[in-house]
Amino acid sequence: MVKIKKWGILAMIFCILITSIACAKKPQKPSPKSENEPKPLPKVVEEIEQDALKIMEQVDKIPFFQRVIIEKEMIEQKKKAEEAQMKAAEGGGSEEQKQGGEQGGQQESGQGQAPSSGEEEKPAPMAIEEGILTELMKREKSDEAEQEEKKTPKSLDEVWTSVNGTILGLHNKWNVLEPQLIQQGVSPESMNNFENTLDNLTKFGFEKKYFETLSVANNLTAYLPDFRAYFKREVPPSIYTLKYQVRNLVLNAAVGDYDAAQESLSKLKDHGQTLKPQLIEKKAKATTDKYDASVNNLEKSLGKKDLQLIKINSSIVLKNILLMEEDLSASM
Repeated sequence: MVKIKKWGILAMIFCILITSIACAKKPQKPSPKSENEPKPLPKVVEEIEQDALKIMEQVDKIPFFQRVIIEKEMIEQKKKAEEAQMKAAEGGGSEEQKQGGEQGGQQESGQGQAPSSGEEEKPAPMAIEEGILTELMKREKSDEAEQEEKKTPKSLDEVWTSVNGTILGLHNKWNVLEPQLIQQGVSPESMNNFENTLDNLTKFGFEKKYFETLSVANNLTAYLPDFRAYFKREVPPSIYTLKYQVRNLVLNAAVGDYDAAQESLSKLKDHGQTLKPQLIEKKAKATTDKYDASVNNLEKSLGKKDLQLIKINSSIVLKNILLMEEDLSASM
C-alpha cells in the first residue's frame, strides 16, 4: 500500500513536470501593439507620384520643344540651300558666273561671316521664361530624366503620345492602389477626389491642353499625402504637401492669380511650423532656418509679382524641403 502511494506521488510529480515544460514551450501570442502597427507604404504610391512629376516635366517643356522643332527645321532648310548653292557653283554656269560666285563668296566672308569651325548650328538651350515649373523640376530630377532631357522630339505629337501613355499607366496603378486604400479605411471622399482628378487629367491630356494638363497633374499629387498617412512612413506626409504647395504657388502666379499663390504661401508657412519640432529633435535647426529664410524671400518676390524671381525663389524653397525630408528620414 505504501509502495503504491509512493508510485502515485512520483507519477503526479512527473505529470506536473511534463505539463510545465509543455507550457514553457508554447508559442506566445503577438502583442496587441504589433497587430495595430500600420502596414508598409505600397510602392505604387511612390510610382504614382513619379509619374505625375514626369507628366509635369514633359508638358512644361512643350514651349521649348516647339521653338527647337521650328529652329531645327530652319537650320535644316538653310543647310540644304547652302549645299544646293555649292553644287550649282561646282557643276555648271559660265566662267563669268563662277567668277561672280567666287567674288560674291569673298565679299560675304569679308562682311563678317564667321569661319566654319566644324560645329553644327544648334538651337539655344531652354530659357527660364520658356517653362513654368522648369526650375522646380530640376530639383527632383533623376539621372534617367537628365538623359531624357537631351532628346528632342521630332514633333509635339510625340510628346503628347508619351504623356498620354503615362496617364494610361496611372489608371492601371490606381486600380492596384485603390483596394489597398479601402482596406486601410481611407476616406471615400479623398479617393473619389483623386479619381475625378485623374479623369480630368486624362481629358486634358488627350485634348493636348498645355496649362490644364500641367496644373491637374500637380493637383493629383495633393491627395497622396492623405494616402500616406494611413501607412508606415519614414517622413511626415506634410513634406509631400509642401512639395505640392510650392508647385501650386508657381502655377497660380504664372496665370496672375496672386491671391491663390498667397494661399499656398500661407500653407508653406503653416506646414513648415508643424515640422519644426521634429527637425529640431533631429538636430536639424539649421535646415529650418534655411527654409524660413527661403520662404521669406519667396514672399518678397510674390509682393513684387515678378514671375521669374518667383520661379527662382520657389526652387530654393523646394531645395530646403528636400533637405528637411533628408533630415527627417535620417536615423538618430
